Amino acid sequence: MADENAKQVFVYTYDTTDRLHPFTGVISVAEGTALTDGQTDAAPDDNNQFFNGTKWVGSDQLVTAYHYDANGYWDGSVLIPEGAPLEANETTVAPLDKDGRGMYKPKFDTAQNVWVETLTQEEIDALNKPATPEPDAQDQLNKQLMVRIAGLQTNVATQSKLNANLIKELTEIKKKLAADTTTNA
Repeated sequence: MADENAKQVFVYTYDTTDRLHPFTGVISVAEGTALTDGQTDAAPDDNNQFFNGTKWVGSDQLVTAYHYDANGYWDGSVLIPEGAPLEANETTVAPLDKDGRGMYKPKFDTAQNVWVETLTQEEIDALNKPATPEPDAQDQLNKQLMVRIAGLQTNVATQSKLNANLIKELTEIKKKLAADTTTNA
């Protein structure tokens, strides 16, 4: 049975299911009570609300942990309190090139503690090539009209040739008739 006269102390609780370990509350326990997972006797101060394993930090002290897979390729990022322990295959080194630009397919070099771009410049250029826009309804209608106009122009050219041949034949027939009338007279 717990001693009702035992000195009480505050224990501060945090969520262990969230990597940020946000503050969840405060409880009063008998002095000397063993702390359990998600509890600390370190008091948060100045609106610090995330526990890093040793002390409370504020939202301005969150850092990004970059995770990489078994082959070293970046596969995600998560915010953690500054000073919190990193998990396996994590680093706080940002996947940026020497000029501070992001990478397309970064791979972490654990020996040099740097990210390396694994795509060639040709592959990067291909990714940056502007996409061909899909034709909208107006573009499709314009294309159909152009096809119709081209067909009509072909028909006009064919008709013009037929007309020229008919005029030529008619002229020959008229000449033949005129020659026949003069020979018959």
